[in-house]
Amino acid sequence: MSIKKGILLCLACVCFAWGFAENTLNMFLDYNRFLDKDKNTVLLVDYQIPYRNLVFVARDGGYFAAVNVSVEFMHGDSVSIRQDVTDNIGISNKADASSRQKTYLNRLSFVLDNSASLLKFSAIDVNSQKSFSWQFPVQKLPPTAILSDLELNSEVRPDTLQFLAKFHRKNVLYRPEPSILINRSLNDNVYLFLEAYHNQGIANGSNLLNLSLEKDSLIIMDEYKDYLPEKPSESFSLKIPLAELALGKYNGTVTLQSGEITETRTFEFVLLEDAEEFVTLFTNPDDEYELMRYFMGNRMPADWKGFSIEKKKRFATQFWVNMANSTKRDVKSIMSLVQERVDYCNRYFGHLSPGWTSDMGRIYIRNGAADDIDRDVSTDQSRFVRKDYQIWKYSTGNKAVYIFVDIQMNGNYRLIYADNDDLENSDPDWMRFIGTDFDESRLDN
Repeated sequence: MSIKKGILLCLACVCFAWGFAENTLNMFLDYNRFLDKDKNTVLLVDYQIPYRNLVFVARDGGYFAAVNVSVEFMHGDSVSIRQDVTDNIGISNKADASSRQKTYLNRLSFVLDNSASLLKFSAIDVNSQKSFSWQFPVQKLPPTAILSDLELNSEVRPDTLQFLAKFHRKNVLYRPEPSILINRSLNDNVYLFLEAYHNQGIANGSNLLNLSLEKDSLIIMDEYKDYLPEKPSESFSLKIPLAELALGKYNGTVTLQSGEITETRTFEFVLLEDAEEFVTLFTNPDDEYELMRYFMGNRMPADWKGFSIEKKKRFATQFWVNMANSTKRDVKSIMSLVQERVDYCNRYFGHLSPGWTSDMGRIYIRNGAADDIDRDVSTDQSRFVRKDYQIWKYSTGNKAVYIFVDIQMNGNYRLIYADNDDLENSDPDWMRFIGTDFDESRLDN
C-alpha cells in the first residue's frame, strides 16, 4: 500500500467517525513532490479544514477561528527542520461556519534534504483545543526522475486575484483537493497537474503520456498524449470529465515514456454527489434570474444562459440562503415575504405584462411599500401632454426617493428618477416628463 493510499483510508475512517471524534480536529492532508530547476525536491504539503469542523468566535464585526500548525522533519530521533504556522481564518457570514461545502485551504512548501526521513504534522484549533496529527515517511525524487507526483485539482481556471495565491501557477488557479472527495454537484471535471522532466542524454523524440482510470477493476478511461519536449521541465493538466462517471472510488495511473525510460505515478479519488434540495420562487429559472437581478444588479453571472437547469437552480438556492442570512430570517420566511410582494405587484401594477416585472414592481419587491406616496399630474411645462406621476419616499435604510411617470397613460409607470439607490439610475432629462417648473424640494426626504 502506498503512503498516499494509507492516508486516504485513514482519513476516510476519520470522516466516517466524525460524530464520535469529540477531541479530534477533522481535516485532510496531502502532499506532492516536484523538482526545481536545480533538481532539488520541492515538497508541497496541502491541508484542508471544513469550516464546520472549526470553532468561530464573534469579534470585530466578523467571526474568527485560529489553527496552530506544526511541521517537523525527523532524522532518527532528531528534528532536522521545524516550521510553525498560525492560520487565522475569518468569515463575515455566520452561516458559513456550518457550511457543508466551504473549507479553509493552505499550502506549505519545503525543499527536502538528505537528513529528513519522516514528516510529523500536527494542528490545534485554538478556540476548541481539538487537535489533529499525522506522520508519514518522506523521500526525495531522484534527480533523474522524469515525472513528478500527481496533484489532484477540483478546479483549474484563469485567475489573477490574490485569493488562494499559493495555488496559482502563471495566473492560473489550480485548486487542490487534499480530501480526494470530489463532489459532482459542484465540479464538472477533476484535473491532474504534473510536471515532466527531460534529462540530458535522452534522445530527442516524441514522448508518450498515458492516463488510465479504473473503477472496480474495469478500465473507464485510457488516453494517450504524444508530445515533443521543448523545455527541461514541462507542466500538464489532464482533465477527467465527471458527468458520465458512476459514484464511488476511482484508481488511476499516469505513465510517461521518454526514450527508453518509463515512470508511473498513481492517484485516486472518490466521486460523491449531494442529494440537493433546490428552492426557487418561479418554475422558470430565467424568471428567477430576473428577480435575483433586482437584488444583485451586475453581480449576476454574465454566462447565465450557458448554465444547465440544475446549475441555475443551484445558484438560485444559494441566493435565497444568502438572502435569509443577510436579513436574519430563515429561507422559508424570506421567500414567503418576496412572494407576497410579487403577488401584490401582479395585482396592482400588472397591465401589459406581469406586475412584478414593471419598474414599480421592481422597487416594491426590493423595498416594500413606500412610506409616503405623492400623486400628481405633470404641468404644461413638460414636453408631453399631461401625465400622471408618483413620488415614492422611504424613511428607512438609505431613505431612497423615486419618481414614476405613466408615459403612455395606460397604468404602466416608468421609473425616471432615483436617489439614494445604487442599483437604479435616473433619466438625465427626467424633468422634461413632469415639467421644468417642478419644485425639487418635493424630493427632500
